[in-house]
Amino acid sequence: MFEYSLGTVKCQVVFKNANVLNVFTNEWIEQDIAVQYGTIVGVGHYEGENEIDLKGKYVVPGFIDAHMHIESTLCSPEELSKALLQNGTTSVICDPHELVNVRGKEALDYILAASKNTSLDIYTMLPSSVPCSDIDTNGAGKFSAADMEGYLNDPYVIGLGEVMRVDDVVNERPEMVEKLELFKDMVMDGHAPQVSGKVLQAYRFADIATDHESSAYEEAIEKLRAGFYVLIREGSQAKNMEPIVKGFLKHHIPFDRTVFCTDDCHIDDILCHGHINAIIRKAIELGVNEKEAYKMASWQPAQIYGLKRKGAIAAGYQADFVVLNNPKTVEIDSVYKNGYKATLKHVAPVVCDEDLMHTVMIPEIVKGDIQIKRRDKNDVIEIEAGTLLTKHLKEEVPGYVYFEPNEKYSKVVVIERHGRNGNVATGILKGYGIENGALGSTIAHDSHNMIIAGDNDDDILLAAKELEKMQGGYVLIKDHQVFHRVACPIAGLMSTQSAARLAPLVMELQLGAHEMGIPENIDPFQTLSFLSLPVIGQIRILDTGVYDVDKGEFVEQ
Repeated sequence: MFEYSLGTVKCQVVFKNANVLNVFTNEWIEQDIAVQYGTIVGVGHYEGENEIDLKGKYVVPGFIDAHMHIESTLCSPEELSKALLQNGTTSVICDPHELVNVRGKEALDYILAASKNTSLDIYTMLPSSVPCSDIDTNGAGKFSAADMEGYLNDPYVIGLGEVMRVDDVVNERPEMVEKLELFKDMVMDGHAPQVSGKVLQAYRFADIATDHESSAYEEAIEKLRAGFYVLIREGSQAKNMEPIVKGFLKHHIPFDRTVFCTDDCHIDDILCHGHINAIIRKAIELGVNEKEAYKMASWQPAQIYGLKRKGAIAAGYQADFVVLNNPKTVEIDSVYKNGYKATLKHVAPVVCDEDLMHTVMIPEIVKGDIQIKRRDKNDVIEIEAGTLLTKHLKEEVPGYVYFEPNEKYSKVVVIERHGRNGNVATGILKGYGIENGALGSTIAHDSHNMIIAGDNDDDILLAAKELEKMQGGYVLIKDHQVFHRVACPIAGLMSTQSAARLAPLVMELQLGAHEMGIPENIDPFQTLSFLSLPVIGQIRILDTGVYDVDKGEFVEQ
């Protein structure tokens, strides 16, 4: 290969007259890019067997999403690959803990096989916290260090996924210690919302390297000072970039230990608004230097996760790059993967086991199972728009003997759907606003039981039956009729449809939900999905009851 770098032999392809971003010196330099066998062999002045004149366009390294859950897009990896490549994303770091919570190793084997069946490079962090707590019910039970060990030789397995069980870390519980020890020479992702002080120091002492849960500058800067890499999240519901970036700029904090991630992002948002390219654009609009913004989306995540041949346009690096018409607006001209123009060519998906297509099993439920006795003041879960956080309120709610939903207060129900115990729990939700119906889902982090919010029991029960019938996904009930539905039969989390067909269905469902009263600044799906995640405060609802995260105890309903 040296003869190609030396220029004594012409390369397969040379991209001529490009303004190349040099991530090492923060410069735009007019150069040619020489590519052989999918690898950049030289940057400078070269001649090739095939020459592509870029005519002064700007070239940056392919974008990397530093942390995402493929399941949250609702797409199979094959379909997601096409959607991301057209937006300039050439690599992602995924954590399949949603699938693994539902079906363990069977689901992990599927996602690893499907991820390798794409043009995208999909790297996997093995789920660390299955289950994420001991107080709710998942489908798979425990995913232990012994279960993980057999996957460590897979070159696309690069570390330990977000460590949600903070208490297990700082209290050195044996099962968590085994996982930390197993991955001691690999990258370990964090998940520490609102963790601070000495607990944060102890958590960092465990060699956990990253965190993507900061929702404000003050939280992000404390984690940065503690030695974490800060993953700035901009997903469908959690939009944390603006307060963090503005705080960094105001206080002149460098961005060299920060990167971008989406975490949880629906396919309709990706196709309509973009992916990492949209985050870069927003960062530049907020005042981040354009070169720094591109490095946060390429070079810096590659360094964190040990992707030694990614993230730069230089000799020896993979020929993954994005050609831009305008770097300030991130206007994409074309995307190249391994030196070839990325296409949206159809890829036949990996077929998952039949068992993975039948994971929704619920008990018979009647109205009496979902009543809430009205008290002088009831415990209420209040939604905070734009974040994944909730507030724990004590308020007087409508009704006589039992709580009766209205435009201000909704009823929220969680039903254990893995066929393990048939648990049903009911709570009061403020700020969701749904009227004349119900919205239900089998996507409820992280145990992924069935969760339904509505203003009347008939529609809530109809939503539950429809979700079981279609083996998972989303359903919108209006005036006692199925109004919209999106089937996600792969573990009750992912669709078998193409991204192009799926996105309009999701958009229709979202529009219908907003028309039924859910505020525009609330993502109907992601908000509902995260109400069951007991590692984010202040209050959640699980199949086992309404749970005060801050106090670590269930509340009486």
